[in-house]
Amino acid sequence: MKHVLILGLLAAAAVGCGDDDGVLDGGRDASTDAPRTDVGRDAEGSDSGGRDGDIDTGNIDAGMMSLCGPGELDCDGTCVDRLSDPMNCGACDTACDDGMVCFVGACADSCGDLTDCDGACVSTDTSDAHCGGCDMACDADRTCSEGACVCPAGTRECDGACVDIATDAANCGACGTACTADEFCSDGMCLEGCGVGETDCMGSCVDATSDPRNCGRCGNVCGRDQDCVDSVCSCPMGEMDCGGRCVNTTADPFNCGACGTVCARGEACSAGTCSVGCGDLTECGGSCVDTDTSASHCGRCGNACARGQACTDGRCSCPMGSRLCDGVCVDSMSNEANCGRCGNACDMGETCESGACLRACPSGQTRCGFGCVDLATSGMNCGACGVSCGFLGTCTAGACMCGRGQTLCDGACVNTSSDRENCGACGTVCGMRQVCRGGACLGFGM
Repeated sequence: MKHVLILGLLAAAAVGCGDDDGVLDGGRDASTDAPRTDVGRDAEGSDSGGRDGDIDTGNIDAGMMSLCGPGELDCDGTCVDRLSDPMNCGACDTACDDGMVCFVGACADSCGDLTDCDGACVSTDTSDAHCGGCDMACDADRTCSEGACVCPAGTRECDGACVDIATDAANCGACGTACTADEFCSDGMCLEGCGVGETDCMGSCVDATSDPRNCGRCGNVCGRDQDCVDSVCSCPMGEMDCGGRCVNTTADPFNCGACGTVCARGEACSAGTCSVGCGDLTECGGSCVDTDTSASHCGRCGNACARGQACTDGRCSCPMGSRLCDGVCVDSMSNEANCGRCGNACDMGETCESGACLRACPSGQTRCGFGCVDLATSGMNCGACGVSCGFLGTCTAGACMCGRGQTLCDGACVNTSSDRENCGACGTVCGMRQVCRGGACLGFGM
């Protein structure tokens, strides 16, 4: 079984979607309407073993940055969904015949469980172009979740725009709360300067090591499916950067096993290898997937989970430890817009900790439980929360200075004559039914 590497072909300036005259099964030539059946054979008619140069798989030149999302192709400068676009079904300029629809990258008679939107088979629960119904497109800063256009996780709608109130100088801590010209917005508070490790980006204090809108430097926006990791735009784990797009090379028929490796007609990509048939897996648009766990084909082909959701047993759900609030998976233990429960927004100057809205601690203090303390001097929280210097001990510069009759054990002052965890010496622990008396572990009643 041979594969065709197309990166060299795409380097030619004359190659483009408009020049392509090859199609997949079930389609017709977009410019001539003439049915084609010779896909998979080269110019001389011999079997090529792959989708040959006639098939335009879009602009995936490794030297260019594509802004197209997962499952999309750059067809002559336009991002199209190869799984549903009836004019580019499976590949650029591969148009379905009149009366047919594009169902998961192949021309078909019907859309099955999906919705037919002018020949495109889509899930109106998650399609950004058809959110909740055909032609109901979400704005560029929103995503479709459960049939509604919502702001991405970590942002909130303020005056029609999705903003991060933790860093937005015009909406700092709450919508409409603007910082003055000489202030910066950091953690939802207007301050005179950014904190340690933060960068001033137009009045917003951001962490350039992890902010996908300012990755490594102000204004450096990562691709739609990329994350900012250590100041570098990176693909999620398990995916590879192919010409600026993050793809799963274990299942992508246009990048099977490696960028630009295209499977032949009739083949599907399974575990990074082009093969005939998917065995126990399900073929969805040339990809062999497990519909029990695939976020792109959850439960059935074409049923994509919203960003941030995972597919478990064929159902889209939020990862463990988070819940769905207004179509977005959030951690209600720390999310200031949904603190403890959906819709419970903390006030300006408050942070969400353990599901409760708490006032931010003053500079130089740290929250321990429900109170703010100075770890450098607190006798009950010396150097770290919960580290006690004992009744007679004192805390100096974050270190316990023990009083008479006490011993410093693991940063805390204890009385080794009676402490069950340090009986007689640090680290000597008494048994379940023992007490510490005179520095010795004794049984009850002794």
